[in-house]
Amino acid sequence: MTQDPMGRGIIKWQPFASIPQQFKGIADIIDNQRKIPRPILNDDEKERINYYLVEAVERKNDVSLVYWVKGRIETVIGKIKKVDQINATVIFIDTYGSSHTLSMISLVDLF
Repeated sequence: MTQDPMGRGIIKWQPFASIPQQFKGIADIIDNQRKIPRPILNDDEKERINYYLVEAVERKNDVSLVYWVKGRIETVIGKIKKVDQINATVIFIDTYGSSHTLSMISLVDLF
């Protein structure tokens, strides 16, 4: 009984990203294709978010903040510490106790 040669296996599919610079370039292209433009909220959505912000500050509830940053939508859970109307920012503390400042322009949803 003869044994078939094993061949190179999965190695033969590596030339797609065999050069590190090529791999980085391809990863950058894929990341750029996944980016989305900042969502534009209508007046009703802005009012609802504002209502939940005020309620979260008063009750000190945990909320989920959904925000846009650099072409991606991120979600974080935490407590709203302060809403700064002058600078249009929201200061919140995440579940790990770290304080963060978020621009109200980038805020997409709140629940």
